[in-house]
Amino acid sequence: MEYKKTFHSVYSLTYHMVFVTKYRKPVISNEIGDFMKERAAYLCERFRGELISAETDMDHIHLLVSLPPSAAPSVVVRTLKTQLSREVREQYTDHVRKYLYGEDCPFWSSSYFIATTGSVPMETVKAYIDGQRTDAHKRKYEKTGRYKKSGSRRSRGNSSPNG
Repeated sequence: MEYKKTFHSVYSLTYHMVFVTKYRKPVISNEIGDFMKERAAYLCERFRGELISAETDMDHIHLLVSLPPSAAPSVVVRTLKTQLSREVREQYTDHVRKYLYGEDCPFWSSSYFIATTGSVPMETVKAYIDGQRTDAHKRKYEKTGRYKKSGSRRSRGNSSPNG
């Protein structure tokens, strides 16, 4: 485990975050995903944190983030979601409009997933995130039918937004 240091603390705080697009629309192309990862890294640095790993699929993004104790995770999540949405809409307006109609339609679902990674080896979390855009993940996604509309999410008891 690698510890980070500030003038007043020594820490190792890592978070696995997942943001899902509104209505799980497949808005995130590979190009948009790469843009989002680059911007997320920059935004994490603004909080004196580090984006350790990130990957996207068509309807969600996974982030593995190290943050200092002074950064409130909820503030970081709010900032990431707001800025990524704003910047993607500005850069890829026509593409986003194909999936999300109207100026008032949010880019992200209002919910999000966040977990500390203290109980899971960092390599395991990083490997999971890095595997999101692979062919094996896509086959698993198609095979399980996990996200096919077969009733409401609540009736299936699946309230976790991570994919």
